[in-house]
Amino acid sequence: MPYLLPIFTVLTLLTVQGCQFMPTKRALSNVSTQEQNQDKILSLLRQGNRYSNLSTKEQQAVCKRLTLDYQQHEDWQTAWLLIYSLNNSFKCVNLNKTIALLKSIQADITVNPSLQWMNIQQLQLLHKHQSLQSRNNKYLRKNSHLKTQLNEAEIQLQNVISKIQALKVIETTINQKTQ
Repeated sequence: MPYLLPIFTVLTLLTVQGCQFMPTKRALSNVSTQEQNQDKILSLLRQGNRYSNLSTKEQQAVCKRLTLDYQQHEDWQTAWLLIYSLNNSFKCVNLNKTIALLKSIQADITVNPSLQWMNIQQLQLLHKHQSLQSRNNKYLRKNSHLKTQLNEAEIQLQNVISKIQALKVIETTINQKTQ
């Protein structure tokens, strides 16, 4: 009997400790949710790859369809496809709308953190692109203005040259008459 008490104590201890290591329903559902999220992301990436491999006309048709779909449902997956898969050189969605779509995705808390991080990086790049684009437009306007000024200066120079030549002709005729 004295041997049964330590064995009983060890078995009780193991039983209690063993229950702590069993996965709970919450832990299982969390793993299941993560797997579902990963499956959704993979599906989204595959679909985006299919869209990016389409011809230009097919991409334009898909872009129109997805734009209409997004206007009706406003889900982040459609926005993601519009931004990343069909937006070469902002042909599908312009730069400002792309930034707005990314911000709407960022506001959705159901989006995977990895995609959130990627969207933050993309937003930073797009803001930089927007800044560079506005600076470029400013320089283009300034260049155009300077070209206009240069053309006006060339016209004025030609006028001055023609007046100088006319004065030289007058001077030559006056010199010939006085001699």
